Amino acid sequence: MNLYETLDEIRQWVGDRKAKSYTRQGCKVSLAKLKSKPANRVVLDVDVAFSTDKAKTSQCDFILFHIDDEQNCLIGVPMELKSGSVNASEAVAQLQEGARIADNCTPKGTEINLIPVLIHGRRMHTTQRNKLRTARIKFRGEEFPINTTRCGKKENLALALAKSTKR
Repeated sequence: MNLYETLDEIRQWVGDRKAKSYTRQGCKVSLAKLKSKPANRVVLDVDVAFSTDKAKTSQCDFILFHIDDEQNCLIGVPMELKSGSVNASEAVAQLQEGARIADNCTPKGTEINLIPVLIHGRRMHTTQRNKLRTARIKFRGEEFPINTTRCGKKENLALALAKSTKR
């Protein structure tokens, strides 16, 4: 199955659970300047797809699936949005759950790269920032660093993806 067929299969599974806006509690994600064309991406609204009691389950807010034409690969981007203070342990758990969901949403045998992203509002306490810098998200036998960017910043997601050291 080629990348476009794979993305179409993911898009069909996402269906009406795709994100209609990219905002949570005053924190906004900008999809401007992404390398993929709008036709080559879909954003799953995790809260709509898996509505749960937030007190019982940690899950990220969105997962972007897109084709990076330059790299010729499918990329999954679990995103957690935090407008207030950031608890690194909580954010890591939410992004780890996003990686699990991305794995389950991707057809078996499909190669997919992962870029976990935390989008935050306020300045982060040094302790929390250091925890995030050393944290890794496990995905298909590999570990991926968490990229960060600021809420509402112009082209914030493109900037976060550009920082990625593993693609």
